Amino acid sequence: MSDIPPVTGAYQPVTNDPTAAKPRNDPFSQQGFLNLLAAQMRSQNPLEPLKDTEFLAQMAQFQTYEQVAKLNQGMSALNLGGQLGQGAALIGREVTYVKDDGTTNTGTVQRVLVDPQTRGVTVVVDGTPVAIERVAEIGAQG
Repeated sequence: MSDIPPVTGAYQPVTNDPTAAKPRNDPFSQQGFLNLLAAQMRSQNPLEPLKDTEFLAQMAQFQTYEQVAKLNQGMSALNLGGQLGQGAALIGREVTYVKDDGTTNTGTVQRVLVDPQTRGVTVVVDGTPVAIERVAEIGAQG
């Protein structure tokens, strides 16, 4: 029994939780691209190596993808900012909006909300949340 070394170090229990967050392997991320490129380099035929033009073309395509993704994020933020500005300008004003059944209702905008999941802007009209796209008419400030 004396042949077994003592256990040292911090105790870290292991859980078998299927809902635990798993690392995401996104092939369209920068790390995913580098992993793909490394795998391609490892498995290439040594007698026919990857041509430098092909490599440069892949790098250019990936950089283009990254820039388009950043542009998309910027445009989304700009769109949200514009909608927030529109909603804020409606506070205290009387608006008419279209309800789900097609009828209209009129009331005063009290505040503006942003849905954290959809990033959609909602105005609260006399206590009723209304998507800003449903506002059909804007009246005088009340």
